[in-house]
Amino acid sequence: MQYRDACQQILETVQKLVSINLIRLSAGNISVRLEDGTIVITPSGVGYDVLKAEDMVLMDLHNQKLSGSYQPSSEKALHTAIYRSKPEVNAVVHTHSMYATAFSSVNMELPVISIEVMSAGGPIPVAAYRCPGTDAVGEVVVEQFRQRPGLKGVMMKNHGLVTFGLTLEKAYQTAYEIETGAQIYHLALQTGRQPEGLTPEQVQEIYDVYHSPKKN
Repeated sequence: MQYRDACQQILETVQKLVSINLIRLSAGNISVRLEDGTIVITPSGVGYDVLKAEDMVLMDLHNQKLSGSYQPSSEKALHTAIYRSKPEVNAVVHTHSMYATAFSSVNMELPVISIEVMSAGGPIPVAAYRCPGTDAVGEVVVEQFRQRPGLKGVMMKNHGLVTFGLTLEKAYQTAYEIETGAQIYHLALQTGRQPEGLTPEQVQEIYDVYHSPKKN
């Protein structure tokens, strides 16, 4: 992906995340890895209601700004930690979505309550609390991904949600899926009964159905 295309895609994804209430004000950040290994990321201190494509910041994998009128997001170390640990990843989305943050605050893992959570590689764990904006946040998140290679998203205690993907669209979809699963789980808990997640056998059956060769 070229630099200008990445800037435009990030802007459009921010707008989508705002429209579905996964990002409020400027509480969240997005990045894309370019073909040369550099990172385009949302700027720090710019409200998403006035954000423009040209406001994005270019930096390297070691959090050094290369170009841009603003400073890179305060969560840049979270993004680059994921990129350094996963060479195949080309996009990272971090949101402060309400339901995921609520479950993270009580250290409650999100079980495979629905297909959405299954698609995100669930159950979705909670990474230990580390001060936002520090290298330590990326370290605890990356550790979760190391332990669970199929995982596509992690809740960060008292902080929010982070997802990644081969493309920005995939990272966005995973953030949406996890927040949807968190909402479903929250509603199920309101019944006073313990929600029943999908069993490993049921997950495998769904996977086989969706990935088996289609017959005419």
